[in-house]
Amino acid sequence: MRIGPFLQRSTISGRLTAFSAVFIAAAVVVASATLWLIVANVVREQIDQRLDVQIQALRGALTPGPDGTVALSTQLDGPPFDRPASGWFWQITGDGIRLGSRSLAGGTIETPGKAFEWRQLLDGMPRHGDSAEFGGQELHTRTMQASVDGKIVTITATAPRTALTGPAFRSLIWLLGAMFLLGGSLLLGTVLQVRFGLRPLRMLSADIEAVLQGRRSAVRQPDVHELQPIASEINRLIDQNTQRLVETRLHFANMAHGLKTPVASLMLALNDGNDADGSIRQLTERIDKRIRHHLADGRRASAGDGLSSVSLIRPRLDDLILALGRIYADKRVSVACDVEPRLAVRCTPDDFDEIFGNILDNAFKWAAGNISVSAQVNGLLATIRIGDDGAGMPESRIEDAFRPGLRLDEAIAGDGFGLSISKELAELYGGRIAIAPAKPGLTVEVTLPAAPHAA
Repeated sequence: MRIGPFLQRSTISGRLTAFSAVFIAAAVVVASATLWLIVANVVREQIDQRLDVQIQALRGALTPGPDGTVALSTQLDGPPFDRPASGWFWQITGDGIRLGSRSLAGGTIETPGKAFEWRQLLDGMPRHGDSAEFGGQELHTRTMQASVDGKIVTITATAPRTALTGPAFRSLIWLLGAMFLLGGSLLLGTVLQVRFGLRPLRMLSADIEAVLQGRRSAVRQPDVHELQPIASEINRLIDQNTQRLVETRLHFANMAHGLKTPVASLMLALNDGNDADGSIRQLTERIDKRIRHHLADGRRASAGDGLSSVSLIRPRLDDLILALGRIYADKRVSVACDVEPRLAVRCTPDDFDEIFGNILDNAFKWAAGNISVSAQVNGLLATIRIGDDGAGMPESRIEDAFRPGLRLDEAIAGDGFGLSISKELAELYGGRIAIAPAKPGLTVEVTLPAAPHAA
């Protein structure tokens, strides 16, 4: 599987995969942040519970002395409150009262003073205290106010801030690894899902390409319901185009058949007496060849073999150039033909000659001395360009050039039907003809379906 083109944004699969990748990345980031906050909150609650237990134990152990002082009835410096500078401290402060844990080593935790709150005294529950610092380390604090023999005391218990952040960050390392693994798995699953889901669309595209290349007469019905109407419409268009081509050829054949007898009679009537130089007989022979060509097209249309024919571009162009070069020998036109020998189009040889014979004939008529012919294949289409160095044509007259029977210059011999016939035949094969002014001259670009022989 080629991942590069598959992930391009210009493809449906690439867009779906890119959207999924962004969505998965955002989801992984949000999930990681949420889980980290949950872990950090759980760790904080566990630390708070540990400190609250210590505060409640200290509150229960406070007893008034006979001299009016407050003391502890038992020793509450168990681990971790017995390790100096550990950050696990407790202290009791009040009016003339100051007791502290062994870990304080005689020091004092300095916290911002707060106004006395009777609510804390009444509910008897520890609360979150202000941030504090001792020995250069930040502390997480819990406090509670209590009354002992009429004296208000503040009990404070602390834990090092690293006790909260350390476990949370250690869990984040494992969490990020798991999230990246999950995100990669989801992205891989999305790629496979998109590839499998778009498989019928790729098969339909391959069938269309096979139809354009003449290897199939219709596209297959996909096995997914969503694409079946599309395949049916494509087959209907193919049938309509085929029928249109057949009907057009039959129309030309009928017209040619109607002209066959008069032209034959005209040829019999011409002789050296009424056509001394033979020019009328030569023109009549050309008309007779055109008639026989369309009659043959009509017979092929009845047999249904028009769409499956293939024409090699270079040999047919060489024949046309050779024939026209003899007709216009007095102009001494030089033709440069740059076409690969293996390039081919899906078109009958006679229709190819009809299309390009008219275009090359115009090029020989108008060329000052040079004609250039080139061809290339881009995907499913072949483009043949024929340019001359003649007087050219204004852009405003290009559309008129395709109007049947209209001659743009009466000084040049012609019947005005050549380009219109070429355009209609090209469009019947799904191609087109375009004219573009050049400096000097004019360029005619013909696009036809490329055949499998194309390089």
